[in-house]
Amino acid sequence: LIEAAGRRPRGTPRVPAAAPARRTPPPARPAAPRTGPAPGGAPSARSQYTVRVGTDAMPYLLDHCFFRQRADWPDVADRWPVVPATTIVHHVMEAAERRAPGMRAVAVHDARFDRWLTAAEPVDVQVTTAPAGPGRIAVSFGPHARAVVEVAAHHPPPPAPWDPAAFRDERPPGHSAAQLYDERWMFHGPAYQGVTALRGIGERHVRALLTAPPAPGALLDNVGQVLGYWIMATATERTVVFPVRMRHIRFFGPAPRPGSEVECLVRVTSLTPDLLEADAQLTSGGRVWAELGGWQDRRFDNDPHTRPVERFPERHTLSTARPGGWALVHERWPDLASRDLIMRNMLGSAERALYERHSPLGRRQWLLGRIAAKDAVRQWLWQRGEGPVFPAELRVDNDARGRPRVTGTHGWTLPPLAVSLAHRAEAAVAIVRPCPPVPGGGTVTGPGIDIEEITEPSGATLDAALAPAERELLAVRSTGAGAAAGASGALWFTRFWAAKEAAAKAEGTGFGGRPKDFAVVAASGDLLTVEVRGAGRTPARVYRVRCEEVANPPGLPPRSYVVAWTEGPERDGDRHEEEDRT
Repeated sequence: LIEAAGRRPRGTPRVPAAAPARRTPPPARPAAPRTGPAPGGAPSARSQYTVRVGTDAMPYLLDHCFFRQRADWPDVADRWPVVPATTIVHHVMEAAERRAPGMRAVAVHDARFDRWLTAAEPVDVQVTTAPAGPGRIAVSFGPHARAVVEVAAHHPPPPAPWDPAAFRDERPPGHSAAQLYDERWMFHGPAYQGVTALRGIGERHVRALLTAPPAPGALLDNVGQVLGYWIMATATERTVVFPVRMRHIRFFGPAPRPGSEVECLVRVTSLTPDLLEADAQLTSGGRVWAELGGWQDRRFDNDPHTRPVERFPERHTLSTARPGGWALVHERWPDLASRDLIMRNMLGSAERALYERHSPLGRRQWLLGRIAAKDAVRQWLWQRGEGPVFPAELRVDNDARGRPRVTGTHGWTLPPLAVSLAHRAEAAVAIVRPCPPVPGGGTVTGPGIDIEEITEPSGATLDAALAPAERELLAVRSTGAGAAAGASGALWFTRFWAAKEAAAKAEGTGFGGRPKDFAVVAASGDLLTVEVRGAGRTPARVYRVRCEEVANPPGLPPRSYVVAWTEGPERDGDRHEEEDRT
C-alpha cells in the first residue's frame, strides 16, 4: 500500500521516526471467476459475461489509488482506487481470446476510455464481445471502455527498433526513477512501480528502462507514467494527464514476465492545451515486443501552486497563511474535472456526500470554504508541533447554531477549536483559535472573519447596511484623510460591511437580518471598532476588527476584496492597550 510518511497513531508519545517499512509487491492474481454464458453459438452472435471489479477481487488496485491517506486509513473510498486504462486493455484482450479459442490477441485498435472505473465498492462489469470483421472482435468493458481486438494464430514478426540517436536534443533527465515514486511525481504503489531508470529526455521524447511489474496491465501503465513524467518535466501548467484513447497497440510476442527488463522510448507527436499524444515502442532482449500509436492523454487544469498538495497533501495546503493568522485560498481549478480531483483530495466520504447535495453553482464556494477551514486548522496544528495531517482527517460541519465546526475523523480527537470561514467569488478565508470553556455557561464567542468584493454601493445598499451615525463616519473617512491616503468610498464601505460581518460571525449569528445590531463606531486605517447592541440597544460587546485588501492572482477574474477578521470580543483593558499600540 502507498506509504503515508511514517504516521504515528493519534494519542501516542512522539518518538523519532523509524525508516518506513517497505511492502513486498503483491503477486498478480487472476480476476475473480466470471459468470454468464461462455462464448459460443453462431459466429455472428454477441456474447456476454461479467468481471468482478473491486479491491478484494483485484488487490493490486490498492496500489492504483489517486489519493493518499494515513497508512491505517479505514475508508478505501477516500483513496479512490481506479482501474487503470491499461488494466482494462488487459481484460479486453482476454475477452477477445476467450471469444476466439486458440487465437492470440495481437493488436488492439481504437481503444477508448469513456469514464472512470472505480473499485472502492465491488461491482460486476459486463463484458460484451461481437464480431467486427475478419480476425477482429469488438469488445466493450461495461460503459467504461471499448476497443476492437485483432486476433491471429501467431504474433507477427517484429519491426526494427527505433534509433534513439535520431533524437539529437536528448539531455539527462533532471530526476531519477526512484524520485518519481519517492517524491510522488507518480501516485502509483509498488505493484505498478516499474520505471527503473530514466535514460534521457528531449523536447519531443523521453526514454526509460522498465522492469515489468506484477499487476495485470502494469507494464503498459508504466508507458503512461513515462509520458506523464515528460509533461511534468517540460511544462508548468496542465501537467495532470490521464489516458482517454489509444489508436492502436501492436504486440509481437508474449508479454514479458514480471521482473523482465524492457526498454521504453516515447516520442511525442502532438501537444495542445487539451491533449497530449504520443507513440511508444517497447523492446525486450533487443527485440521489439510492442508498439503503441496515438496514445492520447487528456490534460487537466492545474497550477504550480497546487502541485505540492497533489503530491504531499499531508504536508502542504492550497491556502496561504496570512500574517494576521488566517488562511486565504483562491480557486485555481476552474475546469470541472480538475475541481473534482481537488474535491476528492480534500474531502472525506461524508463531506463528499454533502458536496453532492449542493447545486452545481453552490458547490464551488462551499468547497472553497471547506478547503480554507481545513487548511487553517492544519496550519494551526503544524505550528504547535503536529506531524503530517491529511485533509480527510478533518471534517467540517456546523454546530447547532450554524457556525462552522472542525472535528477529527476515525478516532482522532482535536483540541477545542473555534473556526470561522467566509467565501466570495474565487476566494475563501478561514481563521481558527483555541476555544476555552465559557465560565458559567455564558455566551460563546470566538474569532470571526469575512471577505467581501470591493464594489461601489448603491444608495439603497447604504441605507440598508449602515445606521445614520455609521454613514456619517463613512463620509468622514471617504472624504478626509482616508481619501487622501488613496482609500476610495467603495473601499471604506466594504471595510465597514466586512467588519460588521466578521463581528457577527464571532457572535455566531450573522447579521443578514439585523445589520443595525452591529455598529461601526470607530475606524482608523485598517482597524475598525464594532459594537454589538444588546437589550435596550446598549453595547453588549466590542470587537476590534482588522482589515486587509487582497486580490485575485493572475489568471482569475480581476477582483479585489477586503478581508476583515477579529480574535473575539474585547476584555477589560484591551481597548487601552490597543490605543497605546496605535
